[in-house]
Amino acid sequence: MGKKENLVILILAFLPFVMVIGNSMFIPILPIIERDLHISSAEAGLLLTAFSIPAAIIIPFIGYFSQKFGAKKMIITSLLFILIGSLISSLAPFIGESRIVFNCLIVGRAIQGFGAGGTAPLAMTIIGNVFLGTSRSKALGMMELFNGLGKMISPLLGVTAVFFTWYSAFWFYFILSLTILLLIQTYIDSDSKGIDLSILKYFHSVGGIFKREYRWIFPVYFTGASIMFILFGLFVYFSYEIEQVYLIESIEKGVLFSIPLGGLTIASYFSGRFIGAKNENLQKIVVISFISMVTVLIFGMILHSFTVLFIIITVFSIGAGLLLPCCNLLVTSNISKEERGVVVSFYGMFRFLGVAFGPLIYSQWMYMEWWMFMYSFFILIIVGVSLYLGFMTVTKRETTISPFSS
Repeated sequence: MGKKENLVILILAFLPFVMVIGNSMFIPILPIIERDLHISSAEAGLLLTAFSIPAAIIIPFIGYFSQKFGAKKMIITSLLFILIGSLISSLAPFIGESRIVFNCLIVGRAIQGFGAGGTAPLAMTIIGNVFLGTSRSKALGMMELFNGLGKMISPLLGVTAVFFTWYSAFWFYFILSLTILLLIQTYIDSDSKGIDLSILKYFHSVGGIFKREYRWIFPVYFTGASIMFILFGLFVYFSYEIEQVYLIESIEKGVLFSIPLGGLTIASYFSGRFIGAKNENLQKIVVISFISMVTVLIFGMILHSFTVLFIIITVFSIGAGLLLPCCNLLVTSNISKEERGVVVSFYGMFRFLGVAFGPLIYSQWMYMEWWMFMYSFFILIIVGVSLYLGFMTVTKRETTISPFSS
């Protein structure tokens, strides 16, 4: 790939980074906001919920908007929403008494969520439209790399912001989003003007796509959602265990989290590069990832120690990092260019739902550890079977997974 292609990939890869840090950067500073505004812990948690719900709501509509107006225009619009929301949130502390400040923060966070929800799916749409073959798989792997980097460093960014003031985190989010917007405006070529399609016709076309392609689309959606569901659920369990059982806190806890997340990030990057333009490589990665994840879940049912737990989390993270670029490639490579935005946006929604529900469910399951690992094991087996059937559906076509086609 040339220098310009590499630069375009790098710019697009920052979009999932923006989406990830939009919530996780604020997690470590919630107690400070709570004390400063004299609000309850539940109200402080609403600052995360106010971001997540609008993001999940907007994702299914991103495909429609990208078809109608073009993906580049929608990325710029999404970033403008983030800028407006960040500006409202960063100025809120200067408005008045704490209740008014809190309400303004909720409004600002909701606007941020509406913008952030479409960033990663739109980036995948542009990658699917612009790149082919090896370039496409490398670009999708780079997206997962920056997604992982966002997960790794966002708590550190939040803690760093506290050295100034808690609302400086919103200024950082504003500056980052503005920089990416200017880079996209400068270096990303305009795509097609889109098609004049009503919202009803859009959802009718969505139904037609799912009816025609459901044999492979839903297995891939289910895989993406389930892997994120288990992964984030296990991280909640891991956080509880290392702090409450093994009494590990502060910097040591952060380092322990960074290792499996680092493994996920590195695995995502090399998975995208290894797949290249070879269908056989994709199959190998999928098999290796499932074997590694299933194996460590079995160990979780029969062995209990800090070392075993750390290995389980790390190996599962690496397996997830290997698998997710494969799902990304399947989603972007087996649908026409005109329908790609729709399919990718719903894929992003399913993954987002996995992230949303994993911590909620596992916070209940973690009190019965054996069953938690058993449930995870069975979910993964079902995922493997469904993905295999979906994969076989695709390979029966003459295109043989054509990543590698438009």
